[in-house]
Amino acid sequence: MWKSVREQRQLWFRRLDRAFWVIWVALPVVLWLAYYRTTTAPVTIAESLSGEQAKCASIVANPLTMSTLGQLLFWSLFALGVSFYAVLIGMLHRMVNRFANGRIFVSETLQGVWWMGIFLVVWPFVDTITTNAVIYVLYRIGDIKFLLLNYNLDVGTIAGGVFLMALKFVLEHAILLQSENDLTI
Repeated sequence: MWKSVREQRQLWFRRLDRAFWVIWVALPVVLWLAYYRTTTAPVTIAESLSGEQAKCASIVANPLTMSTLGQLLFWSLFALGVSFYAVLIGMLHRMVNRFANGRIFVSETLQGVWWMGIFLVVWPFVDTITTNAVIYVLYRIGDIKFLLLNYNLDVGTIAGGVFLMALKFVLEHAILLQSENDLTI
């Protein structure tokens, strides 16, 4: 039996909605892998180097050997970084769920696009500031040996956020034109 384009799209969004649930179920495994890689990085780097070079691996910060304050700061920064992805995935999942239920051009979708854009514009600044603050404090308390501040600002993420904010206005205008068109028929 042949399905309409609308039914096919909604079926696709339902599948995508299920895929987001798989992502949520896999999140604890991904977090554990990130924790494991973070805590074993110095040893892994030392094993990949030879002789005198292996001593250089000791400059890589190991959060397990930091002071209590250092561990608190490090893991707070780690949680902040993970929360960015969790919030972004949550926003996208919510939007896909709306689409799967047939609510595409509604005010909640437009607001979701707007807030996702703001989130993407603001996040790189928050990330850079908090990362540099934690690095500075870790250096001052002696948990890391070198003060190497992060001066990278993720311009691509900011541009994506600005694009989504502009897209909100384009979609809003398209909805207005569609409603005017419906009234004239």
